[in-house]
Amino acid sequence: MKNNLKVSIIIPVYNSGKYLETCLNSILAQTYKNLEIIIINDGSTDNSPEIIENYEKDDSRIKVITQKNQGLSASRNNGLKKATGDYVTFVDSDDEIELTMIGDMLEKLKETNSDIAVCSFKEKFSDGKIKNFNKNYPEKILTKKEALSSMLKEEGFMVSTTMKLFPKSYFKNVEFPIGKLHEDVGTTYKLIMKAEKIVFLPNEYYIYNHHEDSIISKKFDNRKLDLITLTDGMCDEIEKTYPDLKNVTNERRMRARFSILRQIPLGNKESKKIINYLKNNKEYITKNPEASKIDKIALKLALINPNLFKLAYKLFK
Repeated sequence: MKNNLKVSIIIPVYNSGKYLETCLNSILAQTYKNLEIIIINDGSTDNSPEIIENYEKDDSRIKVITQKNQGLSASRNNGLKKATGDYVTFVDSDDEIELTMIGDMLEKLKETNSDIAVCSFKEKFSDGKIKNFNKNYPEKILTKKEALSSMLKEEGFMVSTTMKLFPKSYFKNVEFPIGKLHEDVGTTYKLIMKAEKIVFLPNEYYIYNHHEDSIISKKFDNRKLDLITLTDGMCDEIEKTYPDLKNVTNERRMRARFSILRQIPLGNKESKKIINYLKNNKEYITKNPEASKIDKIALKLALINPNLFKLAYKLFK
């Protein structure tokens, strides 16, 4: 591995003081040292600015951007403008990464002559429980089409821009959508489509921490409907290039709506719209060889009784 390759790690921070030190310590402890650590203080009102200032004093690799609150997408975009690394990755300020993540991913890029490296992850809960995401998927080299399919089907990795190492040059003309939740859905596929070869590492290097402050733990608001809009846009673009992935994209469209239906209050206009979509496009699941048994059960429950669908999700998640 060439030690002169610089990796920019972009970390947006908004009121994550309770978790920030754990995150930053995991990054500073990386076995690969040629890092540029870009921290964006997105208008934090807790003790995050003090923590960032202390770390900045102690490590010259840290660069800090301080801005009024603009949201995650704007923070990442501003971090990218300052990034000077050969490669870029993203870490959320309440998560952490394993010590060898960056070095191992760079090594695999070189070893396989790949353009993008992707790893798996595990989820850590406040009670100490660990949920492993990789279900025995092996290390593999993927074409862009195979990577898009695996991402949509969540075969070891997800649509998140975390857990991935991208060439910095790929972000030319690619930005995170401002003011949107689920911003990765509108971004990651565009980066994968720039690549010719993607290496997947089954190692669960990224640690996603579940806690009461997580976005997905908060009450539903209509901004979460961005998931549907961005998913449809992503699937439309992928289908234009790869029409034979339509079964995969159609299943993903349905899963996006399942995700929102389990969170949204029933009986309002938006929930009715989702149920009508499921009803009008039920063949996306019932006649789809890519659809799982769980998808088919979820569809039946949602169409028979959405309340039963929600209850089943809570019991079996």
